[in-house]
Amino acid sequence: MKIFKNKKFITYIGIVIAVIFCLLFMTGCNKQIIDLDYTYDKAICNYSGTKLELKIDKWKDYDGEQLQVKSNGKTYLLSANNCYLVDE
Repeated sequence: MKIFKNKKFITYIGIVIAVIFCLLFMTGCNKQIIDLDYTYDKAICNYSGTKLELKIDKWKDYDGEQLQVKSNGKTYLLSANNCYLVDE
């Protein structure tokens, strides 16, 4: 075919395929490229032996380790190092 004789087209296709393979290999074996699961029902936190379990109405993830959880009309700013979000 005439389109496959065009060297610029073949070069662009090669670059696109190389970028796709690089993205796939850099994600690792146990990672997703796009994480679409952002629905959680409760947060379980442990601060110095005190267990805190919150029913999540709304939550937001900030850069670093911070989570903002809204539960029963209160807003909590939590560390992701001490909390787990659970989807039941």
